[in-house]
Parts: sequence; C-alpha cells; structure tokens
Amino acid sequence: MKILKAKEMVLADKETIEGLGIPSLVLMENAALSVARVIRERYPKGSKVLVLVGKGNNGGDGLACARHLLLWGYKVDVFLVFGQVKGDAELQLRILKSLGLEPLKELQPLEDYHLIVDAIFGTGFEPPVEGPARPVIEALERTKTPVLSVDIPSGLSADSGRVYTPSVKASITLTFQFPKVCHLLHPASKRCGELYVAHIGIPETFVEHVKREVILRVEPPKREVDIHKGKAGHVLLVGSSVGKTGAIIMSAKASTRAGAGLVSVGVPEGLNQIFETSLMEEMSIPLPGKEFLSPKACDLILADQDRFSALGIGMGMGRYKEGQEFIVELLKNWKKPLLLDADGINNLADSGKVEVLKQREAPTVLTPHVGEFERLSGIKKEDIIYNLMDTALDFAVNYNCYVVLKSSRTAIACPEGKVFLSTRGTPAMAKGGVGDVLSGILAALLGRGFEVSYALRLGVFLHGLAGEIAEKYRHRESVRALDLVEYLPEAYRMLENGSYSLPFVYIH
Repeated sequence: MKILKAKEMVLADKETIEGLGIPSLVLMENAALSVARVIRERYPKGSKVLVLVGKGNNGGDGLACARHLLLWGYKVDVFLVFGQVKGDAELQLRILKSLGLEPLKELQPLEDYHLIVDAIFGTGFEPPVEGPARPVIEALERTKTPVLSVDIPSGLSADSGRVYTPSVKASITLTFQFPKVCHLLHPASKRCGELYVAHIGIPETFVEHVKREVILRVEPPKREVDIHKGKAGHVLLVGSSVGKTGAIIMSAKASTRAGAGLVSVGVPEGLNQIFETSLMEEMSIPLPGKEFLSPKACDLILADQDRFSALGIGMGMGRYKEGQEFIVELLKNWKKPLLLDADGINNLADSGKVEVLKQREAPTVLTPHVGEFERLSGIKKEDIIYNLMDTALDFAVNYNCYVVLKSSRTAIACPEGKVFLSTRGTPAMAKGGVGDVLSGILAALLGRGFEVSYALRLGVFLHGLAGEIAEKYRHRESVRALDLVEYLPEAYRMLENGSYSLPFVYIH
C-alpha cells in the first residue's frame, strides 16, 4: 500500500472530486461514517463523546461524525476550536444544529468524557500550532481521557516522523484511504496509537506515481523439486577482526538458515582456527591477515569469484586504512551482487570514494544503520530518522545502489526510484549482532538469484518476523541475535500462512 505525503493526498482528493465527479461532501460523509463506526465498535452506546472541531474539512469530518453518534444514542458535545467553520463544514454544522445540537460556548473539562474526537487539523496542516488551537492541544497532551484523532493527531506533520510540540497523543488514529508518513515513522507514529486506514472512495490509480510503499506481505519463495545445493547459491561472507569474530559467525549461520545452498566465510588466517571450531555447515577460507584482513586478500577473492553467486562484506571487519583500499578495490572489480555492511560501509565512508558505487554494473546493496548512514551521506542523524524513506531513496538513486536503511523501521530504497518500508520487528531486536543476522539473510537471498528488490523485501520481512517470534518465546529483554536465526524457520512458516498482524486495520 502506498504511503502518502500531504500534497499527494490533496491531489488524489482533487482528482477524485474534479476528475470522477464525486462530490466532496460524499467523501466527507464516507470519512465521517468510518470514524463513527470505529467509535461504535470500541465504545458502548451512551458514552459521552467530545468532538473538537477545526475550521476546515477535518472539522467537517468531525461534525458529520458527531451527527452519526448522536443518532446512534451517544451523548455528544461539539466545540468549535476557532469559533467558526468554513466550506463543507458549514453545511455539516447546519445539519447538526437542525438536530438540536448546539456547539459548546466554552470547553468543558476533558475528564468529563469517555472519548475525545480530535478533528482540529488534518493532513494539510503544517506545524507549529499557533492561535486558539494551542491551549486546546496542550490540554489534549495532558489528558488521560482517550483521544481518537481524525486523519492525523493534530499538531503533527503528515510528511515527517518528527514529533512537534504541542501535538495530540492519540489512543487511536483513523486516516483515510492511505497511511501518511507520520503514521508509520517513529517517533511521530507513537503519537498515533492504534492505526486504522479507511477506504472512502479514492481510486488507487490516482497515486500510482507515489514512490513510497509499506510492505504488508511478501510472496514466499519456492524451491523446485530438482534443486540442489549448487543451484541454491554459494554465498561468500568476508570480514572479521580481533574481538569481532562473532559478527560473521552470526551472518554465516543466518545465511544457512535463510536457504543458501553453500556458505563460505573469508577471514584473516590468524583467526581462522576460531571459525574451524565454531562453524559446522559453513566453510572457512583463511585469507591473508593476522588480526585484520590484508589488502592482499582482495586479489584472492577476485580470482576466485566464479565460485560464488554473491558476496557480503564488512561484518566485524574493523575500520583501518588498508580496509578502505580493500573495500574500494572489491567494489570496482566484483562482478556479481555485493552486499556492504557495518565496517564495510564505514571504510567506504572513510575512504571518501563513495562515487565508486556509481561505476558498478552488478547490484550493490548497502545495509547501514542510521549512524553508518550519517557517515556515508553526511546527513544529520535526526534528519535521517524523520525522513527515513526519502533520504534512503535519494542516496539509492544518486549512487546507483540499493539501500537497506535500518532504524526502528527499515526502509528499502531502489536505484530505479522506489522505496519500501517494513514495520516488522520489535524493540527486543535492539541488540548487537541483529544487523549481522540481517546481512546473512540478505546475502543468502541475493545468492539464490532472486530479483534484488524482492530479495531485500523478503529478507527484511523475515528478519522482523523472526524477531517478533523470538520475543514471544523468550522475553523482550532477553532476545539474542542468534535467537533470530533459530526462529527463521517459523518466520518462513508464518509468511506462508499469512499468520501475522498488519501495522494497521484496513476498513473497506
């Protein structure tokens, strides 16, 4: 499903009204009825509801919702935050008055209500909050009464994951037709509470140009009956240094669990004994280097690249001058899919030769967390976090690579101009090694020869599912990176069965 910004939603509304000829009041009625139905599901008849009304279309949605609730037997109060309404909202107010419901002259204590409907600002609002709405929204921030926000929590920007002050802390947010950026990116999405997305009659064809999409499902992979290990991909993982041998061990085990036919690890020969005793299914390849990989290892890897279907490099590698040369040389001369993770990314950033990415013909996948992406791109951390999808997409397009940008959400950006957002996962995954597991999974799927975008979406989705399963069987505080490896089989099974929750409830 597409993820929209404010101007994109305004354009879709306009095309529906002017192009299809559906009156704006019909869309408003559909929107209001969807809000009222959610309230009816969640709060019993007779509940006392306060509707806070802005002066535009969002306020009109709130007024129409108040009418439905009133007719269904709810006790409803309405307060006009700006003292007036305009456009379609004026008609909604006249209808409500004809039913005998007059707006409050003064705002009553919020604790007198079972539910507050926030219909103050909609998608088109740009922070910060000023004027008469400010004290109202500040009161909503403090109240313990549940709040349902119509479209977006008032005070937020639809276009960003940033939290603005003041802004509403909603228990439930019901948005229309498509989720917006603020609904899915942290920390703003934490203010949205439970998310509902209601279909109100806007065709999806009107947003085909939008580049952002939330991943709701990925088709599970298939194994042909005549497959053998050679056809299932031979992945080469390269990295490790003193004190960081565990990183590539976790990646290797994850590659095997994810379905790679063969997995080899290229490590400094001075550390090879550790891998001989730690790995069973996977094979170790001692490369020049005692505590770190020597640049001489690059020649051996490139000379042997016909053996392998994909390369993953950087896990536990360490940051050092010769490592920078090593990474740049591989990027120039490796002719197959290449995944760059962790210190592989850091060494590329340190080298100052990021432009080498543009020269590659084979697919290149970068898997940075926010700190690594800051070093690589020069963009400040907070700007990355609040604009996760757009920053990843700009880099992917500009540098001809795929970017799997890891934060509390994961953005998958493609050089052809699309970006996908995964909401799978759990805070339990905020542990060292979890990223190494993801790199191993992705390398395995790239090695299988899957289309790159599909491989990345599948791998990220499985990784998040495995974390959710691990949390279920362990404890949020006790999940380890290797637990994700162990629960990958169940993640595959959940993917096949479709037995997982979605990031929002979709109302048809």
